[in-house]
Amino acid sequence: MRIGIVGAGFVGVCTALELSWRGHRVEVFERRGGIATESSFAGAGILCPTALPSLSRHPHWLHRSPWNARARLQARARKQADWLRRQQVLVQLADLGEQRLAQLEAEHRLEFEQRRGWLILHPDERSLKLREADAAHLSSLGLPHQCLGPEELAMAEPAIHAARPAAGGLWLPQVRVVNTRQLTQQLRGLAQQLGAIFHLNTEVEDIDTRHPTRLRSQRSDGQAGVDTPFDAVVLCTGTASMHWLKAQGQRWPLQAAPGCSLTAPLHLPEAMPDPAPRGAVTDAQTGLTLTRLGERVRITDPWAELDAKGRPALTTQRRMYAALERWFPEAGHGNPAQAWQGTRARLPDDAPVVGPSPWPGLWLNLGHGDQGSALAAGCAQLLADALEGRPALEGQDLLGCTRW
Repeated sequence: MRIGIVGAGFVGVCTALELSWRGHRVEVFERRGGIATESSFAGAGILCPTALPSLSRHPHWLHRSPWNARARLQARARKQADWLRRQQVLVQLADLGEQRLAQLEAEHRLEFEQRRGWLILHPDERSLKLREADAAHLSSLGLPHQCLGPEELAMAEPAIHAARPAAGGLWLPQVRVVNTRQLTQQLRGLAQQLGAIFHLNTEVEDIDTRHPTRLRSQRSDGQAGVDTPFDAVVLCTGTASMHWLKAQGQRWPLQAAPGCSLTAPLHLPEAMPDPAPRGAVTDAQTGLTLTRLGERVRITDPWAELDAKGRPALTTQRRMYAALERWFPEAGHGNPAQAWQGTRARLPDDAPVVGPSPWPGLWLNLGHGDQGSALAAGCAQLLADALEGRPALEGQDLLGCTRW
């Protein structure tokens, strides 16, 4: 089959690789000049397949949730009978993705920054109460974890600041933490070796729902537009899909969630213990995450406040630096940081849309939210199976676009 993919983030590249590996002729259209330049560019990179109850809602929602429409939608979705079953499907998809990634690493010797271990810190007793819900959720999904007391935190993160101990933590030792953009670059190279073609700086014009498998694309350099027919088209466009879907009368509760990160070189003195985190560390009170990437540390804020130019606000940056100073005070020392901001498309029920759209020949793989890094490879396999008419994964219908 000849398949067109719109969007070259991590999800789009994984989809292109999976379909190319199965022998399909794949072309990917990306409006930016590079791949993984938007929501996949500089996230936390935590490959955890489920949304933890205490981390997936805005810290301020605890105080204003009765007046917050997004909070009400999320709370309502989590009370539905099929919410847990949907999360179980996501865990299955993450396992499939891990198996595929392990296969690719063994066969092609992929090289990208990665670590193991995710520690969720609860700074005080009030925050610690939320740990019980997270631990119960992980247990229901069969995901390994440990509840740590203040004196046990150093077992997971030896460099954590002992003078300002947290009340406790939740440790997921097997969770992998990766540099998503580096990995995307590696997978893109494999897809190209299999014949996939990537059209960068190429904008796909509005899709005609009468002929959804015919894409008209326009390069940013002013060249004449190209009209290309495909056997199937897959949208992996995240928040860029929202306007078009709404224009077609699809009232799905897809939301654009802003986020930002700061990535700075670490201060690593010789002949001294490593002063930085080993893997990923999240402050459950603020939602900020510190991720180790080689000799750098990335501070991620999933609930960013942006200024008028769309950059991280000064108050946001101060809060991010304060988190590094609190938990790993010897790691930073004012090193210059690279700032990034972007948006993730997310749905209130903490799961993506994967499968056919209401229009024949048009397929969807979007709305992954914070779980994009963990789910991309598995969702690519799920979509490829459905597109080829293979037997469906049990519970696959829970990720369909008809669930609203």
